[in-house]
Amino acid sequence: MTIAPRPWVDEIQAYRPGAGSGSEDGSMAANESPLGASAHLGQALADAISGLHRYPDPLAGNLRSELAVLHGVDPEQILVGNGSDELIFLLATAFLAQGGHAVCADPAYQIDAISAVSVNARVTRVPLTEWKHDLAAMARVRADIAYVVNPHNPTGTIRSRAEIQEFAARSPAALVVVDEAYIDFTDDPDAMTAIPLIEGGRIAVLRTFSKIHGLAGLRIGYLVASREVIATLRKVRAPFSVGTLAQAAALNALNDSNHRDAVREHTLRLRAELSALLASHRLHAVDSQANFVLVPVPDEAGFVAALQAHGVSVRPGSALGAPGTVRISVPTEAGLGLLADALHHLLPLNHLETSDHS
Repeated sequence: MTIAPRPWVDEIQAYRPGAGSGSEDGSMAANESPLGASAHLGQALADAISGLHRYPDPLAGNLRSELAVLHGVDPEQILVGNGSDELIFLLATAFLAQGGHAVCADPAYQIDAISAVSVNARVTRVPLTEWKHDLAAMARVRADIAYVVNPHNPTGTIRSRAEIQEFAARSPAALVVVDEAYIDFTDDPDAMTAIPLIEGGRIAVLRTFSKIHGLAGLRIGYLVASREVIATLRKVRAPFSVGTLAQAAALNALNDSNHRDAVREHTLRLRAELSALLASHRLHAVDSQANFVLVPVPDEAGFVAALQAHGVSVRPGSALGAPGTVRISVPTEAGLGLLADALHHLLPLNHLETSDHS
């Protein structure tokens, strides 16, 4: 006899990660750091290995102390998780389970909606306006949690801190969860963190070590929120979910500002070059403040397959809720050359009519 899952679980479309290309330089599907992690990471991990027979610090005290100084908050306002995904699921468990209501953009990072549906909550998806969150429409939804990914994934667009503050004021019943996974790649003056807004208990901010710090394989992120929100989430989390090596790697990353600055400089420069390359082929990317660009294309499946045949993997927009587009992560210098060669062969050979969308 087959044991059936709860009926709402059957509604979930499982998350599909981006496909690899088989080469480091050709991988442009997962928004990973093209420069990897800090050069000092190996030593930091080696130093931590001797303690692996012990359970990790369940509260990541040393890391929280460093993060508290960085963000100007109290350590009790920070919760470290096994990637920001764990924290998203904890938020759903604590604030949405059994009949809660979440609102998010459409398209948006899929884990937000998956976590909500997994606890039998209702999800309202609000279409983007000009590739950005339609905060006015989202505020009209009486939700328990409102998800704002800023910069947005998959578009890379932003809303200002003032806009988010106004949105929270117009959504008095909701906890506004601002996911700032890509905030380190912004160069727009309006792209400011929402962390200064957490004091009222209405806004919580997610951060990750996967992107600019290059620690995607170790799974570590954190939430900055009011003491009350953090205390609530501690009640429903696993006690040792963040391993010793992940904590050591994150501490090392925080103390290597040179690497962080190098990744940021590379990303901003290559993002501009990537957009210019696409524009030279009449492929006009959405203006991005992240480490990727979203590009409308006329034949999504054909475009993705043709690039894959040339050793370049990109993310199909249909897998992200944005059919008719592809998302291209900012690559290495060599990767940009691979993409340039692929586009040179692809467009003439396939006679693609390029999109005029911007």
